[in-house]
Amino acid sequence: MKNFSAKNKIAVTALAWLILTAAMFLYFFPIMDGKNQAALDGMAQDRKNLVLLQAQDKSFKQAQADLRELAAKTSQPEDFFSKDIALVNEIKTLEGLAAKYNLKMSLSGVSGTVGALPPASTATPLAEIPYGITLNGDFYQAVNFIESMENLAFVTNITGLSIGSADKSNVTVSLNANFYLRK
Repeated sequence: MKNFSAKNKIAVTALAWLILTAAMFLYFFPIMDGKNQAALDGMAQDRKNLVLLQAQDKSFKQAQADLRELAAKTSQPEDFFSKDIALVNEIKTLEGLAAKYNLKMSLSGVSGTVGALPPASTATPLAEIPYGITLNGDFYQAVNFIESMENLAFVTNITGLSIGSADKSNVTVSLNANFYLRK
């Protein structure tokens, strides 16, 4: 065994090569493939994040351009009630309350600009926004609506109320009130 013939050396080398090749295909290549797949998944996620960030950046730049354009106009957006989220939410609350009591509600009288509002009779910088509501529906549901207005999360002051009969089962309730908005 001390002297291997060339033929035996070739056979041992070929067998070692086969064992090494089998180990590579059966063990090492699947490990490397898994690592490559993880790297590809990470790159795909990075591409998705890049696209999302680019879209957000484009939206931000467009918003800045829109604000610059609005700043140059004579009517500033802060002059309008629709800019005031609190007022919009208060109106939505009243609409939701009417829907809860199965009443048809129409809102009137909310118009103008914040600068033109009359000041509230308080020491704070509040302004009064007068509005009117007309409710149509069942009398008891209308009473429940009015009672619920006493427990709202915002202050509203009812200044006038009238109830009329729409038909045998329904009434028409008209009320005047005020929202309060910080100037």
